[in-house]
Amino acid sequence: MSNLCKTTIEEAIPLVKKFYEAFGTKSVVLLKDGEWINVVTVIQFTREKVGDLDEEYRLTQEKLGRVDCGNFKIVFKANAITEFHRVIEEMQKGFLKIGDLSVKLLVRDLEKALNERISHSGRMIRSSEYTEYDYYSARLSMEEIPSQILSSYGISPSSFGLRDFDELAHSWLGLESLSDSINVHVIFPVYAKILSVQYEGGSEVRVRIRVDSRLSDNSFIWMHRKRQGQDAPILERKQYYIKSGEIEQENDFVSKRIVHSFSAVDLDDRITVGLFHGQLGTLASEELSAIRSPYDTSDPLLKSFNLFDAGKKMEEHLLNPSDSEDFEYAVSWLLEYIGFRCLKLGKGEVLREGKAETGSADIIAFSTLEKELLVIDCTIALPQPQKIDGIRNTADYISRKIGLPIKALIFTSKTALTVKESAKKSNVKIIDKSDLERALGFCKKNHNYPARNVILED
Repeated sequence: MSNLCKTTIEEAIPLVKKFYEAFGTKSVVLLKDGEWINVVTVIQFTREKVGDLDEEYRLTQEKLGRVDCGNFKIVFKANAITEFHRVIEEMQKGFLKIGDLSVKLLVRDLEKALNERISHSGRMIRSSEYTEYDYYSARLSMEEIPSQILSSYGISPSSFGLRDFDELAHSWLGLESLSDSINVHVIFPVYAKILSVQYEGGSEVRVRIRVDSRLSDNSFIWMHRKRQGQDAPILERKQYYIKSGEIEQENDFVSKRIVHSFSAVDLDDRITVGLFHGQLGTLASEELSAIRSPYDTSDPLLKSFNLFDAGKKMEEHLLNPSDSEDFEYAVSWLLEYIGFRCLKLGKGEVLREGKAETGSADIIAFSTLEKELLVIDCTIALPQPQKIDGIRNTADYISRKIGLPIKALIFTSKTALTVKESAKKSNVKIIDKSDLERALGFCKKNHNYPARNVILED
């Protein structure tokens, strides 16, 4: 098998077992004439373990509320990867076992649909890991669209306190909308990312990638230099294997940095970077023009900012800062990029009650969309208990003074998984290096909503 895109869902099973731990089903089902029908089901493969996925689903339904109205349900279920063969057998017979229900599929020409080839897709999913990563997918279509089916049976978004069916799609299913004629959407996320492709000046290009360890043995990068234009020939190219040379291991991922010098780079050149796997095929790809900022924007203020060295070095200052001041400024720049009103406080700026100091912060920010006010401390070290207590006290003091809830955050350029858990007990959120990488990834693609979610989500 040379490429996942050349397989059907059934043929893909032996391959995907190597790379995923579990799969989840999120299903909207409706009782019609005494029979349950599948309005839409999202089947999502994941590297998470079944227990972790189950807990994620439990928390989602706890926060959003369970949808179970007798004739209309949204059902979440976590399954071990070894159970997927059962799903294939059920789909071939025209139904799915969803929870305790046997649900009829509405797929048109089922045999043909199941023989369709998996495709390599972009970032169509709005929430969770399927915005962060590209994915392969298979779609089984039907005659109607889900929102029409629900409306025809008297299901109204307003009865659930929602603006429209898209809100249901975004929040419960992780889909863009319920306006496509998809009955079953099968998603294979690609746990590999090109974190950045950065032109360093002269002929030098710097690339950073991160790959799931289970993919790394058979993964490699091709770097191409071309002129502008769709049919422009390749002028130079170079291959790098992920496991050759220096790599960094972080949890279950492998990270690699490549600095490559082409023979020359002209200002109208295109640099393309492709990340490939021997069996899966294309994992990710990125392209840049040497003169273009990776953070494209139509905002005149940010476009002007991109012309300065600061705009070109924001990512470096966030992920590999040389000092704390660079890091603090870069945090404020990132927040501005993704839609926060942001004020960077100067050195020695503190809160005072009379002559007594009652707290301090490096940045205060406000999201006009989510209406959330943030008080932020920044550090290039691992946050210590004293710093955590300090920003919490600062947030509580401001909250009392202005009469609004305040979110307390600490941004760090380090990886801080253990500290995150202890800080959570003090109601302080830690944004660490992995979070910053996620937010930057969204920011580069103008996905400001999920970028803000990295900062705001509990």
